[in-house]
Amino acid sequence: MDGAKEDHEVRISRLEEDLIQQTCFAGEMWDRVQDLENHSKRNNIRVLGIPEGVEGNGVSGPALLLTVLWDCLPLDAADSIEVERAHHTLGPKPSPDQRPRPIIARLLHFQDRERILRLAREAGELCWRGRRIMIFPDMSRELVVQRKLFTPVRHRCMELGLRYALQYPAVLWVTIDSRKRRFEDPEEAIQEMNHLLDQNRKGERPQPQRESLRERQWQTVGQKNSGLFVLPPSSRGKPKQPTRFSPT
Repeated sequence: MDGAKEDHEVRISRLEEDLIQQTCFAGEMWDRVQDLENHSKRNNIRVLGIPEGVEGNGVSGPALLLTVLWDCLPLDAADSIEVERAHHTLGPKPSPDQRPRPIIARLLHFQDRERILRLAREAGELCWRGRRIMIFPDMSRELVVQRKLFTPVRHRCMELGLRYALQYPAVLWVTIDSRKRRFEDPEEAIQEMNHLLDQNRKGERPQPQRESLRERQWQTVGQKNSGLFVLPPSSRGKPKQPTRFSPT
Protein backbone atom coordinates (compact mmCIF):
# COMPACT_ATOMS: atom_id res chain seq x y z
CA MET A 1 0.00 0.00 0.00
CA ASP A 2 2.80 2.43 0.82
CA GLY A 3 4.59 1.66 -2.43
CA ALA A 4 1.39 2.07 -4.46
CA LYS A 5 0.66 5.38 -2.72
CA GLU A 6 4.10 6.77 -3.57
CA ASP A 7 3.73 5.60 -7.16
CA HIS A 8 0.34 7.33 -7.44
CA GLU A 9 1.72 10.56 -6.01
CA VAL A 10 4.54 10.56 -8.58
CA ARG A 11 2.13 9.94 -11.43
CA ILE A 12 -0.27 12.65 -10.22
CA SER A 13 2.62 15.16 -9.96
CA ARG A 14 3.65 14.38 -13.54
CA LEU A 15 0.06 14.75 -14.76
CA GLU A 16 -0.24 18.13 -13.05
CA GLU A 17 2.98 19.34 -14.68
CA ASP A 18 1.82 18.10 -18.08
CA LEU A 19 -1.55 19.81 -17.57
CA ILE A 20 0.15 23.13 -16.78
CA GLN A 21 2.32 22.85 -19.91
CA GLN A 22 -0.63 21.92 -22.10
CA THR A 23 -2.68 24.80 -20.71
CA CYS A 24 0.09 27.29 -21.49
CA PHE A 25 0.51 25.80 -24.96
CA ALA A 26 -3.23 25.97 -25.64
CA GLY A 27 -3.28 29.62 -24.54
CA GLU A 28 -0.43 30.49 -26.89
CA MET A 29 -2.14 28.68 -29.77
CA TRP A 30 -5.41 30.52 -29.07
CA ASP A 31 -3.61 33.86 -29.14
CA ARG A 32 -2.04 32.96 -32.48
CA VAL A 33 -5.38 31.90 -33.93
CA GLN A 34 -6.94 35.18 -32.81
CA ASP A 35 -4.05 37.14 -34.27
CA LEU A 36 -4.37 35.34 -37.61
CA GLU A 37 -8.12 35.87 -37.73
CA ASN A 38 -7.87 39.59 -37.00
CA HIS A 39 -5.03 40.04 -39.48
CA SER A 40 -7.23 38.44 -42.12
CA LYS A 41 -9.76 41.23 -41.38
CA ARG A 42 -7.11 43.93 -41.58
CA ASN A 43 -8.61 45.54 -44.71
CA ASN A 44 -12.24 45.07 -43.66
CA ILE A 45 -14.80 47.57 -42.43
CA ARG A 46 -18.20 46.93 -40.87
CA VAL A 47 -21.04 49.26 -41.91
CA LEU A 48 -24.23 49.38 -39.83
CA GLY A 49 -27.56 50.97 -40.67
CA ILE A 50 -27.91 50.31 -44.42
CA PRO A 51 -31.43 48.95 -45.05
CA GLU A 52 -32.02 45.58 -46.62
CA GLY A 53 -32.71 45.47 -50.35
CA VAL A 54 -31.82 49.11 -51.18
CA GLU A 55 -29.33 48.01 -53.82
CA GLY A 56 -32.14 46.88 -56.14
CA ASN A 57 -31.55 44.92 -59.31
CA GLY A 58 -28.27 45.17 -61.16
CA VAL A 59 -26.43 46.97 -58.32
CA SER A 60 -23.66 45.01 -56.66
CA GLY A 61 -22.57 45.24 -53.05
CA PRO A 62 -19.32 47.12 -53.80
CA ALA A 63 -21.18 49.69 -55.93
CA LEU A 64 -23.71 50.28 -53.14
CA LEU A 65 -20.95 50.69 -50.58
CA LEU A 66 -19.10 53.22 -52.73
CA THR A 67 -22.32 55.20 -53.13
CA VAL A 68 -22.82 55.32 -49.37
CA LEU A 69 -19.21 56.35 -48.74
CA TRP A 70 -19.27 59.13 -51.32
CA ASP A 71 -22.56 60.48 -49.94
CA CYS A 72 -21.57 60.36 -46.25
CA LEU A 73 -17.84 61.10 -46.14
CA PRO A 74 -15.97 64.21 -47.38
CA LEU A 75 -13.87 62.31 -49.90
CA ASP A 76 -11.80 64.18 -52.47
CA ALA A 77 -12.49 63.81 -56.14
CA ALA A 78 -9.01 62.38 -56.63
CA ASP A 79 -9.60 59.61 -54.07
CA SER A 80 -10.12 56.25 -55.74
CA ILE A 81 -11.33 53.51 -53.40
CA GLU A 82 -11.32 49.95 -54.65
CA VAL A 83 -13.66 47.51 -52.95
CA GLU A 84 -12.94 43.83 -53.46
CA ARG A 85 -16.25 42.59 -52.05
CA ALA A 86 -19.11 43.75 -49.86
CA HIS A 87 -21.98 41.65 -48.52
CA HIS A 88 -24.36 41.33 -45.60
CA THR A 89 -23.37 39.10 -42.71
CA LEU A 90 -24.57 35.51 -42.85
CA GLY A 91 -27.96 34.87 -41.36
CA PRO A 92 -31.67 35.02 -42.20
CA LYS A 93 -32.98 38.22 -43.71
CA PRO A 94 -34.67 40.29 -40.98
CA SER A 95 -38.18 41.69 -41.24
CA PRO A 96 -38.68 45.40 -42.09
CA ASP A 97 -39.26 46.32 -38.42
CA GLN A 98 -36.00 44.68 -37.29
CA ARG A 99 -32.44 45.97 -37.41
CA PRO A 100 -30.76 45.35 -40.77
CA ARG A 101 -27.75 43.08 -41.00
CA PRO A 102 -24.31 44.73 -41.04
CA ILE A 103 -22.36 44.93 -44.28
CA ILE A 104 -18.83 43.55 -44.30
CA ALA A 105 -16.60 45.11 -46.96
CA ARG A 106 -13.04 44.27 -47.87
CA LEU A 107 -10.97 47.07 -49.38
CA LEU A 108 -8.04 46.49 -51.68
CA HIS A 109 -5.68 48.88 -49.87
CA PHE A 110 -5.16 49.19 -46.13
CA GLN A 111 -4.63 52.97 -46.48
CA ASP A 112 -8.18 53.35 -47.84
CA ARG A 113 -9.56 51.55 -44.82
CA GLU A 114 -7.66 53.82 -42.43
CA ARG A 115 -8.77 56.96 -44.27
CA ILE A 116 -12.43 55.89 -44.20
CA LEU A 117 -12.31 55.18 -40.46
CA ARG A 118 -10.57 58.49 -39.77
CA LEU A 119 -13.11 60.51 -41.78
CA ALA A 120 -16.02 58.69 -40.11
CA ARG A 121 -14.53 59.40 -36.68
CA GLU A 122 -14.01 63.08 -37.48
CA ALA A 123 -17.49 63.47 -38.96
CA GLY A 124 -19.15 62.19 -35.80
CA GLU A 125 -22.65 61.24 -36.96
CA LEU A 126 -23.27 59.95 -40.49
CA CYS A 127 -26.67 59.93 -42.23
CA TRP A 128 -27.70 58.32 -45.50
CA ARG A 129 -31.25 58.64 -46.82
CA GLY A 130 -32.52 59.66 -43.41
CA ARG A 131 -30.86 56.77 -41.60
CA ARG A 132 -27.94 56.80 -39.22
CA ILE A 133 -24.88 55.04 -40.59
CA MET A 134 -22.00 53.78 -38.44
CA ILE A 135 -18.63 52.51 -39.68
CA PHE A 136 -16.33 50.38 -37.53
CA PRO A 137 -13.26 48.21 -38.09
CA ASP A 138 -14.05 44.54 -38.56
CA MET A 139 -12.68 42.35 -35.75
CA SER A 140 -13.29 38.95 -34.24
CA ARG A 141 -16.03 38.61 -31.65
CA GLU A 142 -13.56 37.78 -28.89
CA LEU A 143 -11.46 40.87 -29.58
CA VAL A 144 -14.56 43.09 -29.64
CA VAL A 145 -15.53 41.82 -26.19
CA GLN A 146 -11.99 42.36 -24.92
CA ARG A 147 -11.84 45.94 -26.21
CA LYS A 148 -15.31 46.72 -24.89
CA LEU A 149 -14.03 46.19 -21.34
CA PHE A 150 -12.10 49.47 -21.69
CA THR A 151 -15.28 51.49 -22.38
CA PRO A 152 -15.71 52.74 -18.75
CA VAL A 153 -12.04 53.74 -18.68
CA ARG A 154 -12.40 55.70 -21.92
CA HIS A 155 -15.44 57.53 -20.55
CA ARG A 156 -13.50 58.40 -17.40
CA CYS A 157 -10.62 59.73 -19.53
CA MET A 158 -13.12 61.98 -21.32
CA GLU A 159 -14.35 63.31 -17.97
CA LEU A 160 -10.79 64.05 -16.87
CA GLY A 161 -9.81 65.55 -20.23
CA LEU A 162 -6.99 63.05 -20.79
CA ARG A 163 -5.70 61.97 -24.17
CA TYR A 164 -5.95 58.24 -24.78
CA ALA A 165 -5.58 55.72 -27.57
CA LEU A 166 -6.78 52.12 -27.76
CA GLN A 167 -4.28 50.20 -29.84
CA TYR A 168 -4.38 46.71 -31.28
CA PRO A 169 -5.21 44.27 -29.89
CA ALA A 170 -6.48 45.77 -26.61
CA VAL A 171 -3.86 48.08 -25.11
CA LEU A 172 -4.85 51.46 -23.69
CA TRP A 173 -2.36 54.34 -23.70
CA VAL A 174 -3.21 57.35 -21.52
CA THR A 175 -1.20 60.58 -21.30
CA ILE A 176 -1.01 61.66 -17.64
CA ASP A 177 1.13 64.70 -16.73
CA SER A 178 2.92 64.56 -20.11
CA ARG A 179 3.79 60.91 -19.52
CA LYS A 180 2.27 57.96 -21.37
CA ARG A 181 0.91 55.12 -19.28
CA ARG A 182 0.24 51.67 -20.73
CA PHE A 183 -2.67 49.55 -19.47
CA GLU A 184 -3.51 46.01 -20.49
CA ASP A 185 -5.83 45.29 -17.54
CA PRO A 186 -9.13 47.25 -17.53
CA GLU A 187 -9.45 46.93 -13.73
CA GLU A 188 -6.04 48.48 -13.15
CA ALA A 189 -6.83 51.30 -15.56
CA ILE A 190 -10.18 52.18 -13.96
CA GLN A 191 -8.60 52.19 -10.49
CA GLU A 192 -5.95 54.64 -11.68
CA MET A 193 -8.58 56.89 -13.32
CA ASN A 194 -10.74 56.86 -10.18
CA HIS A 195 -7.69 57.84 -8.11
CA LEU A 196 -7.03 60.80 -10.41
CA LEU A 197 -10.69 61.81 -10.24
CA ASP A 198 -10.64 61.80 -6.43
CA GLN A 199 -7.51 63.96 -6.43
CA ASN A 200 -9.14 66.47 -8.76
CA ARG A 201 -12.26 66.64 -6.61
CA LYS A 202 -10.18 67.26 -3.48
CA GLY A 203 -8.28 70.02 -5.25
CA GLU A 204 -11.50 71.70 -6.39
CA ARG A 205 -13.16 71.58 -2.93
CA PRO A 206 -13.79 75.21 -1.79
CA GLN A 207 -11.99 76.34 1.35
CA PRO A 208 -13.95 78.18 4.10
CA GLN A 209 -13.56 81.94 4.00
CA ARG A 210 -11.96 83.69 6.96
CA GLU A 211 -14.40 86.58 6.81
CA SER A 212 -17.38 84.29 7.17
CA LEU A 213 -15.79 82.63 10.21
CA ARG A 214 -15.15 86.04 11.81
CA GLU A 215 -18.72 87.05 11.16
CA ARG A 216 -20.01 83.91 12.86
CA GLN A 217 -17.78 84.64 15.87
CA TRP A 218 -19.11 88.18 16.16
CA GLN A 219 -22.68 86.91 15.86
CA THR A 220 -22.00 84.37 18.62
CA VAL A 221 -20.68 87.11 20.91
CA GLY A 222 -23.77 89.20 20.20
CA GLN A 223 -26.07 86.33 21.10
CA LYS A 224 -24.28 85.62 24.42
CA ASN A 225 -24.47 89.24 25.62
CA SER A 226 -28.12 89.82 26.46
CA GLY A 227 -27.93 93.59 26.55
CA LEU A 228 -25.15 94.10 24.06
CA PHE A 229 -25.33 93.49 20.32
CA VAL A 230 -22.09 93.69 18.34
CA LEU A 231 -22.18 94.24 14.59
CA PRO A 232 -19.66 92.29 12.47
CA PRO A 233 -16.83 94.32 10.94
CA SER A 234 -17.21 95.40 7.36
CA SER A 235 -15.12 93.66 4.72
CA ARG A 236 -13.85 97.06 3.63
CA GLY A 237 -12.52 99.82 5.83
CA LYS A 238 -12.21 99.85 9.61
CA PRO A 239 -14.54 97.84 11.82
CA LYS A 240 -17.48 99.71 13.24
CA GLN A 241 -17.85 100.44 16.99
CA PRO A 242 -20.32 98.27 18.89
CA THR A 243 -23.72 99.82 19.54
CA ARG A 244 -25.50 99.42 22.90
CA PHE A 245 -29.27 99.38 23.16
CA SER A 246 -31.85 98.25 25.66
CA PRO A 247 -33.64 95.02 24.93
CA THR A 248 -37.40 95.27 24.42
